[in-house]
Amino acid sequence: MKDRLGYVRRDTWVHRLNPALKLVILIMLLTSILIYTSWRFSAFLLLAVLVGFRIANVSLKLTRRRSKFVLVFSLLLLLFQIVITVNGAVLGYLVPSINGFGPYLPVTDYGLERGLTIAIRFLLIVLSSMLFVSVTDPTLLSHSLTRLRIPYRYAFALVIALRFLPLFDSENETVRLAQKSRGISPSIRGFRKILRTTQYTFFPLLVSALSRVESLSMSMDGRGFGYDSERTYLRRSEWNSVDSLFLAIVLILFVTAVLLSLGFLPELARFF
Repeated sequence: MKDRLGYVRRDTWVHRLNPALKLVILIMLLTSILIYTSWRFSAFLLLAVLVGFRIANVSLKLTRRRSKFVLVFSLLLLLFQIVITVNGAVLGYLVPSINGFGPYLPVTDYGLERGLTIAIRFLLIVLSSMLFVSVTDPTLLSHSLTRLRIPYRYAFALVIALRFLPLFDSENETVRLAQKSRGISPSIRGFRKILRTTQYTFFPLLVSALSRVESLSMSMDGRGFGYDSERTYLRRSEWNSVDSLFLAIVLILFVTAVLLSLGFLPELARFF
């Protein structure tokens, strides 16, 4: 059975963390790599995310198509930055000198560093978001956000997005299998083939999404959604000492990223 995007029910301490805290960690983690653009710092955070997958006992596997896209796109980001960046000391050439031909496309230390930064940041954004979705119960997330005085209408919108994510992922796979059974092979080689693939994939998903939205809105109206400013919850999230500890850690990490970006902590900057 292929791995699907969505919440994975496990009984680990990562799953038991407060959902609002996990959202704050995700936001601060992604904000930190935007503030302090260092590939070493991003690689450190990426390693922490991979450890989080391991501790949460959540599979890191994607479908072969998605894995290929993530890896290939990361390499393209790396190569693109190497090619367009000519500043810095030359480390070598992508096209070496052969019989008087070349060398061309110099690889500089600054271009390599910039490429690593962008490629690792891309991987970090994808994997950290995937980890958040995998370990966060949408229902508990809704309750934790309302406890922060966020109107439950807005909290419910986020919950619906998280719940529909695995559903649309499954329907996308169904559409692809239906196309394959009819002899249609989606391709992204060429602009016309991209438009053709989009037409055969996007429109069925759009029709399915609209029908589900209509059913959902009728169900919400039938249950009196929005009738009262308060609502009740069958399951409630709790805040404990472990959540406070992780909040302190992520705040320290965020402040450290800000200080490093401002030029402070020069000794620490040697490592990051």
